[in-house]
Amino acid sequence: MTNESSESAGVLKETFQALNRFLFGYGTPVALGVYRIFMASLTLISLLIMSLNWDAFFSEKGYVPEWLGRIFISSRVPVGFGTPWSVPRINVLSGVTDPRIGIAVYFVICVSALFTALGLWTRVSSIILAIGLVSLQHRNAAILAGYDTVMRVNCMYLAMAPCGAACSLDRLIGLWKGRAPAEPTQVSMWPQRLIAYNLALLYLTTTWLKWGGGMWQDGTATYYPARLAEFYRFPVPDWVNGFPLVTITTYGTLVTEFALGTLVFFRPLRKTILILGILMHLHIELSMNVPLFSYLMISTYITFYDGEEVSAWAKRLGQRFVRFQATVWLPQGMQLTPAAAGFLRSVDPLSLVTYEKGEQAGWSAATVKGPATNPSRVIFSRSIGSWLFGWFPGTWDKILSKAIQPTPQEVEPVPTSHAKQTAKARR
Repeated sequence: MTNESSESAGVLKETFQALNRFLFGYGTPVALGVYRIFMASLTLISLLIMSLNWDAFFSEKGYVPEWLGRIFISSRVPVGFGTPWSVPRINVLSGVTDPRIGIAVYFVICVSALFTALGLWTRVSSIILAIGLVSLQHRNAAILAGYDTVMRVNCMYLAMAPCGAACSLDRLIGLWKGRAPAEPTQVSMWPQRLIAYNLALLYLTTTWLKWGGGMWQDGTATYYPARLAEFYRFPVPDWVNGFPLVTITTYGTLVTEFALGTLVFFRPLRKTILILGILMHLHIELSMNVPLFSYLMISTYITFYDGEEVSAWAKRLGQRFVRFQATVWLPQGMQLTPAAAGFLRSVDPLSLVTYEKGEQAGWSAATVKGPATNPSRVIFSRSIGSWLFGWFPGTWDKILSKAIQPTPQEVEPVPTSHAKQTAKARR
């Protein structure tokens, strides 16, 4: 083998190793945790909106009774490959005609969405949520919409991912009870990479299909949706939907979506491309009646970032909020327990609160404005991770009372001469 071919083989090997580390390496699950909060929260909002038309969509009095729903989608899926085998389609509402059972199932799905957003019993709640959304789709396939598919597929990814390992009540409970490590456990990154690549594939195939249309090629495609009454939402200036801006938005959409499907993985361009994607979806959200679609898409952008990058960004953001920073002093002779130290650090992702040993009998705190009269309120107001449960009266007082333990007394060293005399006396 020549030196040239040997070098080429070495470069190829290093490339595959780098790709393997990127796809299947380990990292912090912080980005997955943030993604879970956004996606599950939007899913819960969508489910609540769905309740306004529940009877019309999912009851025997609606447009699609159970028997008609089975005509749209059969109860079994053929395996294919020339075999007669089939597997049952996931649908917990199959054969259900009693409205009370349907409403009970809907309630369970909503609760699972709430628990998934909070990160409570995340593994179980995310699986129930994924099964519930798939069942709703199979119960009435006639209401299929693009944002429904995005929501359903992403919730299925949540069920496969360790999305409760960070930014969750599960982790906070584990920290408080001393069962979780101070830093989130490193996890395999393949679920997050799968979500990001699925999103990129969505944009890439969308670009491919759009480019096959004549109106996208001649630069007039964005002119027509603004003239359809079903898409009308908020009024926008006439010049926005006129030429030459229509030409710019048509070709700009193609360029942005192509970049979101390809160049977004090139880190020097990632931030710029994602900003373009956000602007594109905000324009869609403002001008077109496609509920939650833009928010769902934008929420998925977080998966293009590693958890370490998200944590570093939160720290930098906290450094900009100098006027909100505070110092809290512990009671004299006390220190934070290891479990409480990890808990308090976890609920304060912006690092706005600093804890120090105090010289007073009780807790004390100070902000940039001066001494504070209520240390509990100082901690709670700046620890955004505690806003889910800290509103209950007395919660933070109980947490602080259990967060401290006496500082071990320091034993003064015995003088050398005294130590020798003591040893001699013992002999």
